[in-house]
Amino acid sequence: MIHHLPTIRSNQDGYDRLAELAKATSDLMFDRLELSLSRVSFLDANMAAPLGVVLAGVADRFNTVEIVEVPEMVERILRKNGFLTQYRFEPLPDNNRTTIPYRRLQRNDEGLFEDYLQRHLKGKGMPRMSEGLGKVFKQKLFEVFQNAVIHSESELGIFVCGQWFPQKQKLDLTIADAGIGIRDRVRRHFGNDKIGSVPAIRWALQERNTTKTGGQPGGLGLKLLHEFARLNKGRIHIVSRFGFYEFNAGHESFAKLENDFPGTAVTLEVNTADTSAYCLASEVTREDIF
Repeated sequence: MIHHLPTIRSNQDGYDRLAELAKATSDLMFDRLELSLSRVSFLDANMAAPLGVVLAGVADRFNTVEIVEVPEMVERILRKNGFLTQYRFEPLPDNNRTTIPYRRLQRNDEGLFEDYLQRHLKGKGMPRMSEGLGKVFKQKLFEVFQNAVIHSESELGIFVCGQWFPQKQKLDLTIADAGIGIRDRVRRHFGNDKIGSVPAIRWALQERNTTKTGGQPGGLGLKLLHEFARLNKGRIHIVSRFGFYEFNAGHESFAKLENDFPGTAVTLEVNTADTSAYCLASEVTREDIF
């Protein structure tokens, strides 16, 4: 089959279009998907992660996936970040060092993800952080990865990608999985199969709410990242199945997608124009205050 992907932005409409692709290909098996990008005027590079989720699901059903008719500007960025190299395109050097590469990690690749953060966030315009906060910040991103590993039950792996936009003064990082979604985890927790995607995300975001069992870490691992986004005037997106959540400019919003996104994706957008310096409250001394 041939599917024409439209422009994909890192917002609700972008995820709706990816969920639409998932729906259009849901019955495809032992066949071929020709994904045409001829109608894509722009594709936010971090959205390669959730696109990778959808295409991995297609390939897992014994289908061949081919990406064709890629506009030059889109091809350039997706070759630089390595996404298109998964589909027989040649890699392109990132001489400006603005990409945060596309990676598909397996559930036991925790060490690789830590190394990924260390290597690829450095020098991307991140606001100044104390050594202590810098370590905790990366740890919280790592917790998002861990929760995708533990709670998603994704057999297809974890997908990560990002992009630094020096002119727009922002950095986007997306972690996505091809798992069961927040809704199904919450449904199991309450024994209620009528809970929808949006109420499930709303519940999961409340402090101390978790579906963890035994010694597993709980929650979404977002408390510190949420507080950072508030102070930094950045954004957070959470997408899971039919649910979409956004924290932007201090305001929260929830919406329902038109179609079912097959997994969960978390995006942190950092405002790199922020000139503030950040530290942990425990690092503030009396001399810093008076």
